[in-house]
Amino acid sequence: MIDFIGRKWRELWVPGKTSLDVLLIVTIFILLFLGLCVMYSSSSITAWREFKDSEYFLKKQAIWICVSLVFFFFFALFPYQKLERLAALGMLVAIGLLILVFIPGVGKSVSTYYGRNFHRWIALGPYQLQPSEVAKVAVLIYLASLFKKLKLESAPDYKKLLVPSVLLLTVIVLILVEPAFGTTLEILFVILGFIFLFGFPFRNLLVVGIVSLPLIYILIDRVGYRKKRVEVWLDPYRYRFDEGHQLVTSFRAFLDGGWFGNKLASGYAHRYLTYSHTDFVLATFVEDFGFVGFLIFIFLILLLLFRAFYLVQKVKDPFGFYLGAGILIILGTQFIINMFVVTGIFPITGISLPFVSYGGSSILIVLISLGILVNITRKENIGL
Repeated sequence: MIDFIGRKWRELWVPGKTSLDVLLIVTIFILLFLGLCVMYSSSSITAWREFKDSEYFLKKQAIWICVSLVFFFFFALFPYQKLERLAALGMLVAIGLLILVFIPGVGKSVSTYYGRNFHRWIALGPYQLQPSEVAKVAVLIYLASLFKKLKLESAPDYKKLLVPSVLLLTVIVLILVEPAFGTTLEILFVILGFIFLFGFPFRNLLVVGIVSLPLIYILIDRVGYRKKRVEVWLDPYRYRFDEGHQLVTSFRAFLDGGWFGNKLASGYAHRYLTYSHTDFVLATFVEDFGFVGFLIFIFLILLLLFRAFYLVQKVKDPFGFYLGAGILIILGTQFIINMFVVTGIFPITGISLPFVSYGGSSILIVLISLGILVNITRKENIGL
């Protein structure tokens, strides 16, 4: 596979004839490098406290990034059209992996102070794989394949949607049971996005959303840890010595960071924010680099999303268009939800920050998705 990647990559980068979008790729690698630096700064104190090695998390993340880059280059060169044939198989594999997390000895569970066991990982020696991340890519490919077929049919037979609905519902239920409510929201947003792109009126989608509010309320109110998270979100200072500690510390990090930040890896959040290198890594980033650094990061994210949006809307292949749009929706949703959580606009959901949060499964799936996106937006695919 390495030889294939090297040969194809050299062919694509002939001076003046490259078919890849340089701005998109450069932005991806800037964010990747920046994210690794921020993750290291956020994790060094925790790593020293737990493992007596300030570079412990840096080394593990670097290994995952190296592995992920191999997949990034592969999917940037592999004809993405062939993924359509694997759409149904990918869903079955994703469902199988989601079931494995509940099997003792294979799946790994973690208890939380909310009194709930979370079944989200499969143990792979010293590393862990999060099947819900794999499921996101499988769902994207499957939905792109499904909506392409519907688009090409003059009179779509909606009876054929029974099997796809069962597969999608199975994935959603398994992820909910883990539980991973944030990932479930991501997948639901992608489904709604595809329906909107297919031509379903936005007003009708809004009505569906309003009608679904009672169900969302039940899913939150009847599940103890979700209800507690909403209570913490509404009044974090009331719970500042236990469940609200993360959010209150995040607020302080934003305040202490000021315009230009403090000395690296030395602020309050670095010392007292629990696992500051994971979901709340943005708080320590702002504490280090201030509001100006935060604006630069936002600019890079917007550059990535808008450049990709500009290219995806020019893609002529329906499957490529839907797949590229789905990747944009899921990445944009992750960025928005994580930022809203860390700033207290949204209740805590456990959504990681792409490029920056520590986590092998997350960076692997992000780079695979972006590799596919780079492939879809090649010049020959958008008519340039």
